[in-house]
Amino acid sequence: MKINSAAGPISTDDLGATLMHEHLVAGFLGWEVDTQAPRLSREAVIEACVERIEELQAGGFSSLLDPCPNDLGRDPELYAEVAARTGFNILFTTGLYHERAGSPYWRVKLQGFRKAAEYVAAMYVDELTNGVGPSKLKPAAIKLAVGADPDSEYENKLIEAAAIACRETGAPIITHTEAIGGEVLLAKLTGFGVPAHKVIIGHSCGSRDKAYHRSIVEGGAYIGFDRFGLTGLMPDEVRAECLHALLEAGFAQQVMISHDCVFCNLGAMYSPGLASMLKTHSSMHFSRHVAPILRERGVSQAAIDSLLRDNPRRYFCDEVPARGKSVAAQPA
Repeated sequence: MKINSAAGPISTDDLGATLMHEHLVAGFLGWEVDTQAPRLSREAVIEACVERIEELQAGGFSSLLDPCPNDLGRDPELYAEVAARTGFNILFTTGLYHERAGSPYWRVKLQGFRKAAEYVAAMYVDELTNGVGPSKLKPAAIKLAVGADPDSEYENKLIEAAAIACRETGAPIITHTEAIGGEVLLAKLTGFGVPAHKVIIGHSCGSRDKAYHRSIVEGGAYIGFDRFGLTGLMPDEVRAECLHALLEAGFAQQVMISHDCVFCNLGAMYSPGLASMLKTHSSMHFSRHVAPILRERGVSQAAIDSLLRDNPRRYFCDEVPARGKSVAAQPA
């Protein structure tokens, strides 16, 4: 099966080990007018991204999905340049960010707009079918971001828009959540006719509630354990314990692994402490620090490899994941 990337269509068989939620660049709108923020040249940004990609290649990875929303610094031409220099598979998305931190343009435009969902969906469909920008590269998935209230009027418009675009194009959906309301979001999407297995409920590892995690995977969706290394938000040991519980319960085929790293932040909106933590946040963190924790708990290296290789391929191939026996009880 073919999937769109920043180098054009590729075979899903060529994805290999894949991280499903990393960002080459990202910045909240308005950073451009912050005259005191540090600025990098285009070439310096590309070189920084190439360096991070080469680190991933040395660590055995072949692909990543950058689910940056359209209004948060998405840059397909940058992805294409980095992909050309490295031979790494870079996939990207179409979508808007949530109400609290997304573009004021869209909040104003969609307020009171009776056909708002259809309007936004038409933009997504156009990008998915005709491509983006000068290169006309096509997204691989739809980004759906919801904030702390997934039932707000604005969020509901984005949810319906993503569902319409998914139904019309077959593109899967990857979501941003605040580690709450994932089961509500999934119910809304399936209510609009989206098959559960076409959805990743992202950032779910920000919750330590194992019953919450179970509600998502039992609903048939993929679950994003995609913020490893952000220990200021949740200790890795807690994330690993919750992941282990899912593996032990037989839900290994439904877990997506990543870090939510940003290789180059645009502007300087973070506090010095948070900025310092993010500067050392590595997309190799799971492999270096979390996989050993799982192996100590009895998870085999083959099972860990499958999380990184088989689950992304299955998601993009539109395959329904199966619940299996525990992989946490197998010898390391």
